[in-house]
Amino acid sequence: MQKLKNEYKPISQAQFAHLIPHAGSMMLIDQVDSWTDKQIHCSTHSHLASDNPLRLNGSLSAMHLIEYGAQSMAIHGGLLSGKSSPGFLAAVRGAHFHIDNLDSITTTLHIEASAELKIENGAVYAFRITDSHNLLLLDARATVIHTQA
Repeated sequence: MQKLKNEYKPISQAQFAHLIPHAGSMMLIDQVDSWTDKQIHCSTHSHLASDNPLRLNGSLSAMHLIEYGAQSMAIHGGLLSGKSSPGFLAAVRGAHFHIDNLDSITTTLHIEASAELKIENGAVYAFRITDSHNLLLLDARATVIHTQA
């Protein structure tokens, strides 16, 4: 992997937990692999957990990948600001799901998010999620609005 300008070192979940408004099993991201002021690359195995809180009847829908993307955005925002900034997804656009559910994905999920626009009370990110074989699972754009500045 080519080193990005101002790239920062990997960060474990314990190190970024205070930066996002999620707790316990709802913290879906295991690790930040790398990040810059504009991008973040995360990875996780949480989709494999039988007690994943997003599971319904033992299955995990591909729709839940949006939450994985949103959490990577929240972590990135927290790393940039140094604090948790609670908010909500105002919009998800251009979502292209390349699978129906995550039941057959047995490798690590890789989440890459790029900040396209950052304003005082929100941001727009493009994100994509792949598995360890580089199979594209989802690509989308999302807008987040912070409820506290």
